[in-house]
Amino acid sequence: MANFGIQTWSASGVPNNTGLVRILILGSIYLSKDQVSGAWSYAVPSGYKVAAMQSPVMGAALSSARRKITTTTTGVSLSNAGSDYSTGTFTAAEGWLIVYLVKQ
Repeated sequence: MANFGIQTWSASGVPNNTGLVRILILGSIYLSKDQVSGAWSYAVPSGYKVAAMQSPVMGAALSSARRKITTTTTGVSLSNAGSDYSTGTFTAAEGWLIVYLVKQ
């Protein structure tokens, strides 16, 4: 069977491309249009921390409001981002907040 894709190697010739990385989803949280507040916490095993990403609902109406997603070791929270367009801020459109674990 043929191999497809891209492979990379370290300076010593050892393959170092991990390919797809498995993640452990802790939960998915429905976010309504213009929602800019909320907080959730999880039991997190030692050596891991919480991460999150927003996934908008396809075809949902856009929002002029913005939300900031902040994660800690054990939780995630939303706050009003106002006119902040920095990393971690998103349009407050209807969608899902996907919460997952990553190694520290």
